[in-house]
Order: sequence, then C-alpha cells, then structure tokens
Amino acid sequence: MEMKVIHGDARLTRIALSGILDLEGESKIGNEFRQLADSSKTHFLVDMSQVSYLASLGIRLLFTTAKSLATSGKKMIVLSPQPMVEETLMTSGTARLIPIAHDEDEALRLL
Repeated sequence: MEMKVIHGDARLTRIALSGILDLEGESKIGNEFRQLADSSKTHFLVDMSQVSYLASLGIRLLFTTAKSLATSGKKMIVLSPQPMVEETLMTSGTARLIPIAHDEDEALRLL
C-alpha cells in the first residue's frame, strides 16, 4: 500500500492510494493518513482508483478519519474506486458518511 499527497491547496488535499488496503496496507499508511487529517485545514479527496482490495481495517481507517474531519467541518470524498472497492464501500454503509465521486468535477460539486 502506498499513499501520495499529490495536490494540496487552501481548500483541498488530494491523496492517492494504491495497492491493497488490508491489515498490512493499513499498518503502512494508517498513522500518516490519520496525522495528515488531524493537521489538515482542508477537505480530503481520496483517489482510490488504484486500490484493488479494501478490507475491514481499511474501511475503519477511512470511516474514523472522515468522522474526525467532519468534527471540524471538513469532508472526505472517495474518488474513482474500482468496482469491487465501491461495492465494499456501499455494502458496509461507509458511503453514507463518505460520498463517492467518479470524476473530479463530481467530487468538487459534492464539496
């Protein structure tokens, strides 16, 4: 699992994740992801187009980080998840807290 902050401005932090977000993947990026959210003054756009699998610990990471952002009036949007990852987000109920966008224009409208 890899995480890259690929765009940051005064309103939006864009993060690209790639790989498998399971126990091992969460242990590689979890602390950095949470710290970035805790120190952020912006909304989060999480590009998951390169995430091939999302396990329960990955869902927990996204969910708890989105809740943390929401307490300070910020949102997290998941961008372009692969079909299996999107289905996992939908069936787990995570998509009720974290909206899913299929392109950047849609994501910006959701913010």
